[in-house]
Amino acid sequence: MLSTNPMEIELTTKCTLGCPACPRNDPHDDKANWDVGHLDTNIAKSFASTTSASDYLFVGCYGDPIYHPDFIDIAKHYIEKDKQFSLHTNGSSKTKKWWDELITLNWTTRQRFTFSVDGLEDTNHLYRINAKWNQVFTGMNYMANIPKDRKPNLQWKFLVFPYNEHQIDKARELAMSIGFNKFSPEESFRNPGAYNTDNVNLYV
Repeated sequence: MLSTNPMEIELTTKCTLGCPACPRNDPHDDKANWDVGHLDTNIAKSFASTTSASDYLFVGCYGDPIYHPDFIDIAKHYIEKDKQFSLHTNGSSKTKKWWDELITLNWTTRQRFTFSVDGLEDTNHLYRINAKWNQVFTGMNYMANIPKDRKPNLQWKFLVFPYNEHQIDKARELAMSIGFNKFSPEESFRNPGAYNTDNVNLYV
């Protein structure tokens, strides 16, 4: 019997960014207790056969799933098993070669691929420190240009801060123009101190 509950799988605790409100950048957080690296690839893949969740969430509490060294292989496995899954990524630090390989997978609308991008070229990096716009937008375009018959559901999640709220309409227009399915401006549930550009380097 299929479970009605989703299953969240933390593929990795690694990330390339320095977002101020993320626990990985909080000097008071005990990083040694949670920075455990990557989930074993075979274990990650085994959940597709040994569990009956209605949805698998590769969202990440501390890490970004695309930084697992075998992420493409894991995603391919879940797609071949016809599993519904979601992932959230900042989309940075990956090469064109990596995106070239990722877009060869036989994605379907049962998979939801969300880019967490908080602004445009001049603002995204203010909170998502170390994010490179050219890398991020390259990934977004690669995924958006997958042929429709094997394209995942693409979403752009946009955390709203005082310094980027004026860009919501422009970002929504951009998302729709390149082929995304949904644009979602959202308020962050994390440290409100990070909402202000004056405090953007609070933890780094």
